[in-house]
Amino acid sequence: MELEGLKRSLQFLEDAGVTVTDLTTDRHSSVKKFMREIYPSINHWFDAWHIAKGITKKLDASSKKKLCHTISPWIHSISNHVYWCGASSDGNAELVVAKWKSVMNHIVDIHEHPFENFPTCAHDELVEDREWIAEGSRAHVEVKSIVTNRTLLADIGKLSPHVQTSSVESYHKVVCFFAPKFLHFFYHSMNARLILAILHFNENSNRQQAKNKAGKEMWQLSFPKAKKGEPVAKQVKVPCTYAYIDELLDEVMARREAIPSYEVARQDLEAQIAPEYVKDQYDKVDKLTVVATRKSRFTQLGI
Repeated sequence: MELEGLKRSLQFLEDAGVTVTDLTTDRHSSVKKFMREIYPSINHWFDAWHIAKGITKKLDASSKKKLCHTISPWIHSISNHVYWCGASSDGNAELVVAKWKSVMNHIVDIHEHPFENFPTCAHDELVEDREWIAEGSRAHVEVKSIVTNRTLLADIGKLSPHVQTSSVESYHKVVCFFAPKFLHFFYHSMNARLILAILHFNENSNRQQAKNKAGKEMWQLSFPKAKKGEPVAKQVKVPCTYAYIDELLDEVMARREAIPSYEVARQDLEAQIAPEYVKDQYDKVDKLTVVATRKSRFTQLGI
C-alpha cells in the first residue's frame, strides 16, 4: 500500500504540472527500488527518526548481552549522532558517512579519525567523566557490527538534511480521528472524511506555542512508551481553529441552491466514479468448495 500510494501521489503531482526535486521517506525496500529505477532524477532522502529508531533497537538488544552492559549509556548519544550527521552535512553523502563512522572512535575516547573530510570530532574539549567502551572489547565489537552494517552505510549517506516525515505521522493521527481504523467506511464516506482531515491539518499544522499570562512559553511533560519512563518536554500549542467550517457551510448552501432535492444529490454522488471493489476483480468461487478444501496447520494437534 505504501508503494502504491507513492506511485499515485507522484503521478498526481506530475499530471498537475508539479516538478518534484526531493522526496523524504522511510527505508522501505520497495520504495527505494522504485525511486532508483523509475525516478532517478529525484533526490531520495531517508527520514532520520526511522534510521535512529532502528539503530536504537539493535543497540538496546546488544546491551543486554553478556559483557555488553557498557553499551547502554551510549545508546541515546549514538541515536542523537544520527540526527547530527544529517543536519550538519547539507546532503553531502561522503561527509555523512565519515561523521557516522567516527562514532566508533569517539566511544573509545579517540577523537581523531582517518577521514580526509572529517579528521577530528567537532565537539569542544571534553571535561566530563564518561564510561568509555574499551577498544576491541565484546561491547565494541557489537557496536561496530551495527554501525558498519553494509545496508546501513548505503542508506545513511541519504539522511535528509532538512525535511523529515514527522508531519506525515501527525497527519495520519488526524486521519485516525476523522476516520477511525476500527470502523468501516464506503468509498465516498472515506473520501469525505479524508478531505476533512486534510482541511483540519492544513489549518492547524503550524500552530504557535501557547504562552501564559506572564508571557512565558508553556510546556508539558510527556512519557513516551519508547523512552521507557524518561520524561520529554513538549510544547503546549494554542487551541485549534476551525475557519474551514465556514467555507464548508458556504459550499453546502451553494450546492443546496444548485441541486433541487436529496434524491438528485444522491444520484449525482453515485455518478462519481469509485474504485472497483477488490472482490469484484476476481472470479466468483463457491463457499462450500473453499470450506471443504480448507486446511489448518493445527489439524494434527486436534485443534
